[in-house]
Amino acid sequence: MMMHVRRGRLRAAPSALAVAVLAAAVLALPAPTIAQDLITRMGVVDLDRVVRAFYLESEAFRTYQARRAQVIAERERIDEDLHRLELRLVDARQGGDRSLALRLEQQVFDTKEHLSQYVRVMNDQLQRTYNELKTSDLFIGELAEALRYVAEALGYTVILDTDDVLHWDTDVDLTDDVIAELARRAARR
Repeated sequence: MMMHVRRGRLRAAPSALAVAVLAAAVLALPAPTIAQDLITRMGVVDLDRVVRAFYLESEAFRTYQARRAQVIAERERIDEDLHRLELRLVDARQGGDRSLALRLEQQVFDTKEHLSQYVRVMNDQLQRTYNELKTSDLFIGELAEALRYVAEALGYTVILDTDDVLHWDTDVDLTDDVIAELARRAARR
């Protein structure tokens, strides 16, 4: 065992265990503020909710919503037509009317194809319209300012769209804060 002499007293050198315990205690202490400033705080925002809130009272969003409702209603109408055709087809098959069954099979096939194409085309159109709302200069400018304000006010360095994140804690969801900031800015105008 090594001995140290310090101001006239004899002391034992610290053991490896003592050094390890001391190091663990030091590491457990709060980090200095400089180190804390280097930590990245990440938040998330549900951009779709923000878009809906931002455009809630706008003509453009009401037009989008009305068009979306029309598409849904037409899809439901085509589904009902398809269901009626399928019931008629079952009746024709059970009744032994092969000629009618063949015509109805073709109509069912054509209706399914029409429905599939209609849904694809209309969903593409609706998505383009929605993306135009999300990427309009007005919205992007307002969103950028609101995000910057919320990030600075709450100490976040990175804010991601919830669509780009697999998991997050509700404590880092800043959607309501961003919506509130957009509403505050709109009230000032």
